[in-house]
Amino acid sequence: MKPISRRRMIANLALVAGGALFSVSCARSLRPQGANQLNIYSWADYLHPDTIPTFQKNFGIQVFYDTFASNEALLAKLQAGATDYDIVVPSSYMVRPLIKLGLLSQIEHDRLSNLDNIMPRFLNPTFDPGLGHTVPYSWGTTGIGYNRDALLAVLGKEPENVDEIKNGDFNAFWDERFTNRITLLDDERETIGMSVKRLGGSYNCQDPDKIRQAVSELVKQKRLLMCYSSDQVIIQLASGDSWISLGYSGDVAQARRANDSVRYVVPQSGTSTWVDSFAILKSAPHKEAAYKWIDFLLDPAVAAKNAEYTRYATPNAMAMKHLDEALKADKNIYLPETLLNRCETVLEAGKLTFLYDQLWTELKCS
Repeated sequence: MKPISRRRMIANLALVAGGALFSVSCARSLRPQGANQLNIYSWADYLHPDTIPTFQKNFGIQVFYDTFASNEALLAKLQAGATDYDIVVPSSYMVRPLIKLGLLSQIEHDRLSNLDNIMPRFLNPTFDPGLGHTVPYSWGTTGIGYNRDALLAVLGKEPENVDEIKNGDFNAFWDERFTNRITLLDDERETIGMSVKRLGGSYNCQDPDKIRQAVSELVKQKRLLMCYSSDQVIIQLASGDSWISLGYSGDVAQARRANDSVRYVVPQSGTSTWVDSFAILKSAPHKEAAYKWIDFLLDPAVAAKNAEYTRYATPNAMAMKHLDEALKADKNIYLPETLLNRCETVLEAGKLTFLYDQLWTELKCS
């Protein structure tokens, strides 16, 4: 089966799987509305294939699952008036803007019997203190994916012995030996943040001059680039078209499932981490079904099954008992505490949001 990134939009396609409708829709969905129904807006390929059919069978609720390709697309859809969704799944830095816009309901913790399964370190995130509006589903890192066989042919020695690769040094994306075989994420916060980090700064940098300098470095790097890509990373790495890619941990792990030559490394200086969380919209027409869905996904066995399928880390402590031992031991998925402490969660850009947007547009058009 061809691997699909969790960040990939399934364009111009609607398919029925286990009674659940998967689709990509415009500003508003035209689906019929019913009492025993749940409308979800989330990332593609982000659930084990059995999850929705099992939920529908257990609860008698029909699930409609639409996908978005980026947090910015999620925000734009909601601002355009999509009020019929019940659950959305934003990443860390998009949560606070959605709260400020008044789009998210308060989470009623007493309606979630499995909420106690969440690990303590995920219970009070900076972007949503006390989980007032969200419930964590999945987390991961953004690091360097590379095709070992391709780099071995170019470097003439084991890539794992090359400092830029061995230590996950972001300088590798500026290596001319990899010209036209490099991909960076089509994501302004991740790609600009990576460049800022390379210069010794933070993904949450608040210095406009430092951000401009980082983008200037990306302008110089662009001639080496194959493309900016978020939705094809798995395929590009697995096929060997890309030799080295800025990618999400789970995507690179899925690419390795298709091609054992693919490797993933987190920079020793640290990288970005993110948490994707369930949130219930204030306008949700099926709030009871939404709580049933979230509690079902928090069930340890269900959470473990989804984590093993997506290859993203679970914040569910009880689910860890159900995970394959090899997966739990994978230090690229479950980072050692010493390395995790050098990473940082990407937060909202605040007053610099316009600057990021402007510089990203200029970079893409340069």
